[in-house]
Amino acid sequence: MSFAVAILLFCAVGAWAEDLAAAEQYRPAYKTEYPAYKPAYPEPQYPSYRKPSYPSYPSYPAHPAYKYCDPKAAPKCAENSTGHWCLTDEEYPVYEVKYAIDYDPLVLKKYADVADQSADDLVDGITKAQEEKFDYSFYNGKQFDEGNWVGGEGFICPSDVAYSRPLRAKNTAGEWRVIVQDIAWPTYTQTQRTETCLFPEAACRTLAPCHFSKCLQKHTVHRMLSFDPCDAHKGIFIDTYKLPSACSCHIPVKA
Repeated sequence: MSFAVAILLFCAVGAWAEDLAAAEQYRPAYKTEYPAYKPAYPEPQYPSYRKPSYPSYPSYPAHPAYKYCDPKAAPKCAENSTGHWCLTDEEYPVYEVKYAIDYDPLVLKKYADVADQSADDLVDGITKAQEEKFDYSFYNGKQFDEGNWVGGEGFICPSDVAYSRPLRAKNTAGEWRVIVQDIAWPTYTQTQRTETCLFPEAACRTLAPCHFSKCLQKHTVHRMLSFDPCDAHKGIFIDTYKLPSACSCHIPVKA
């Protein structure tokens, strides 16, 4: 490299350095820290609330445990009877029925009953006082006995009328159920009028033998709120029962 060229390069570098120094003098100084944001309006002050205290709810007992049983086996209340219902029951499951009622929000929608029943409302032409005075003590079901031809007011097929509230009954499927009554549900009852022949298949009273008459038992299917002691998880439900409803005289076609 010639001496002249070296002189030119030296001058050029010196001029560039002077321009750079001048530029540094006019560069603005930037701050790296910024002040915290402050709103133009005061921040609201919210009141402090105490945590509310909630009432403690009662603890309910656990669902009672049940052992397997045969729903078609006669309960203790019917062991010495041929009937299909019990009016007394020493083993009535009061606690279990109450438990099922308390946990069924629709139980009142299923319930219906006429607690005060009598012949005044259910038998045309006969009053309650008349029905209660019917006396068939003279009749023994034998057609040729004197008691078949005598006696006071009554029906030609003597029967036992009762306005009962069964505690257990056999349903139309042959299975025993517990019937919901006021023993477990105070003031709520299920009343049924039953009429049972005193002498089924016997000749109708006061009719001549030539008619070949017979007193036949009639039944009616009733619906009642029930509880299954062999399967408590069913809760309270409506079941059907065949109960005696009338004792009627039947005269067959003559041969």
